[in-house]
Amino acid sequence: MSLIALAVAALAPSAHAQNSVGLGLGFIPKYEGSKDYRALPVPLINYSNGNFFISPRAGLPSMGLKTDLTENWSAGVFLGMGLGRKADKSERLEGMDDIKFHGAAGVYTEWRPGPFSLGAAYYQALRSGYGGVAELRGSYQAWQEGSDTLRFGVSTLWASDKSMKTHFGVKHHEAAASQGRLRTYSPSSGFKSASVYGTWHHQLSGNWSVITLLGVQTLMGDAADSPIVEDKTSLFGNIGIMYSF
Repeated sequence: MSLIALAVAALAPSAHAQNSVGLGLGFIPKYEGSKDYRALPVPLINYSNGNFFISPRAGLPSMGLKTDLTENWSAGVFLGMGLGRKADKSERLEGMDDIKFHGAAGVYTEWRPGPFSLGAAYYQALRSGYGGVAELRGSYQAWQEGSDTLRFGVSTLWASDKSMKTHFGVKHHEAAASQGRLRTYSPSSGFKSASVYGTWHHQLSGNWSVITLLGVQTLMGDAADSPIVEDKTSLFGNIGIMYSF
């Protein structure tokens, strides 16, 4: 699960919100741990019809099936896509293998008592050797008045051994190809990051609205110690316009 996944998934509405479509512009580090940033357009789709849903869970719109366990508690499964990483886009990654654009499958559960939201999810990359990531997340609707809503949240990610090695490891041939810039590094599974963020939703006239997210992520453990990491702490965000129906 990349930072853009968090930046987009955190914009998902409450379980009883209207369906909506829109377009956002996200800004994230070029890769997790990079000191440089990039901007990229991201589709914002939240659609639910019975047990079927489309929502941003793996960074790009994912589709799946859900069931309501109680009025405020739901669980489901989904399929989505995971973004890749091009080594030639960052000087620090020269000599590293690319991470390919890939499919992802996952399960999740979410509990929304009143203004609170608590959730857990597991994302498994559908590509050999890429591993999986688990997420724990909580948020709180701190303020609502007129057309404006403000929510704050926290998230932490745990990565499997294969996922850590894919995103933060350096193999022998990669270290050699880096011409001395990188050393061989073999991280193990564990918690890889913690994030805090805030979202602001402003209702425009009619069915249109603007939603903005800004957050900070800090890498932890073996991820933070990787030789490819330039900055352990980074900003991420998204701004988008949505149409509800």
